[in-house]
Amino acid sequence: MPSPCIGHCQAKDGLCLGCGRTLTEIGHWSAMDGDAQLARMAELDGTRSPHRCPGCGEPAFCAVSAGESISACWCSQLPALPMSEASACWCRRCLAKAIAARP
Repeated sequence: MPSPCIGHCQAKDGLCLGCGRTLTEIGHWSAMDGDAQLARMAELDGTRSPHRCPGCGEPAFCAVSAGESISACWCSQLPALPMSEASACWCRRCLAKAIAARP
């Protein structure tokens, strides 16, 4: 099974700034079945997307926008997020950039 890892592993605030997965997602990756891995990869690349990121305009996955609870969303695994001024959830790429820029 392919992995979303791009070989630029750098964790900050519970998120890999390279692939955009949470550390929990990375830890559970090898235990996930193939269908679950494919579904997560679709979330990561935006092909499973209920809205567009307000930061870059690209497709973004958010469980809340998809009608699920906040506890089902990947971002609930992270500390306070720097997106309070956004009208919708950011994509993982924009969120990783915002986290990386924080002191």
